[in-house]
Amino acid sequence: MRSSAVAVEIVRLWAPDNLRRVAPGVALCAVIAAIAFVADKQNFLRFGAVWIPPLILTLVIGMALQPLSDRAVLKPGLEFSGRTLLRVGVALYGARLTFGQLVDGGALPVLIALAAVSCTIVFGAWAARLFGLSRDFGLLTGCATGVCGAAAAMAASAVLPKHANSDRDLAFTVMGVNFLSTVVMVIYPTLQPVLGYSLHEMGVFLGGAIHDVAQVAGAGQTMGPQVLTEAIITKLLRVAFLLPAIAGIAWWVARGGETAGESRPSPPVFLFGFLALAALNSAGVVPPGVKAAVADISSFLIITAIAALGIKTSLLALARIGVAPVMLLITQTAFIGLLVVGLIYALRTVGL
Repeated sequence: MRSSAVAVEIVRLWAPDNLRRVAPGVALCAVIAAIAFVADKQNFLRFGAVWIPPLILTLVIGMALQPLSDRAVLKPGLEFSGRTLLRVGVALYGARLTFGQLVDGGALPVLIALAAVSCTIVFGAWAARLFGLSRDFGLLTGCATGVCGAAAAMAASAVLPKHANSDRDLAFTVMGVNFLSTVVMVIYPTLQPVLGYSLHEMGVFLGGAIHDVAQVAGAGQTMGPQVLTEAIITKLLRVAFLLPAIAGIAWWVARGGETAGESRPSPPVFLFGFLALAALNSAGVVPPGVKAAVADISSFLIITAIAALGIKTSLLALARIGVAPVMLLITQTAFIGLLVVGLIYALRTVGL
């Protein structure tokens, strides 16, 4: 897409007439997101050691309102929330990162993060075929597992071709990776005696193998400040690879051409916003208060997009997805865990 065409599309999306048309649907999604966002901020989603991610609450509320998806007055806003607001939210995600994070933890976290992201995405595309699923479904779940959970799934969906079950597949992926991420958050910290890792290696393992940032932080906190720091550094490195991962998926899909019944996705222009904000943050020109506000806005917009996804997703259709996608997600989770374990042992032998 040429820059002039991109500019025309941006003007069309944000024109006053279009904003009035999408307002009802966006307002509904924003209210759902606000309920989940405030509930999380007020710790209403924490029950002892159990934490329900706000995006799960958002999806559940959205799917409960699925009959509203056929309302003509809401449809434009649901599409706008699920596409445009999602892209803005992912672009703003770049404000969380600095290029300095690529070197702060040394070579081990960088190598682990790079391998975890790239190998898990490629493995996902390959394993999906073994389970009788499409390559694109494997890319979607592989990106979610390998990069940063729900945010990566939403970003990947923006560059994958659309088909009749796109929303269902995305909703399943978001819920599945969050559930499995919570499971391994509890299990992985207990493995230190078995693995024989140092605190540094344990932090890299948690940050390299757990899907979502929040669950990485939860697992790291149970093992002390050093493990938490190493885990967050490694996890943020995986998040930093969101840009090349989505660009790579877009290239892979474009190279493969279109499949019958699928629509070609638009180029991932929003990734340039992600890169620009990461560059500004790296240059130190973003004040801490602004960075925190942008991070909250990014989270809210992504949750708003998830609300739209929930409203457009039939719970019955989700229940009929079958065993194969579940087994694929479990297999990918096991793959990234074993990959990180093996790499840490291998890199230890060469002094990293």
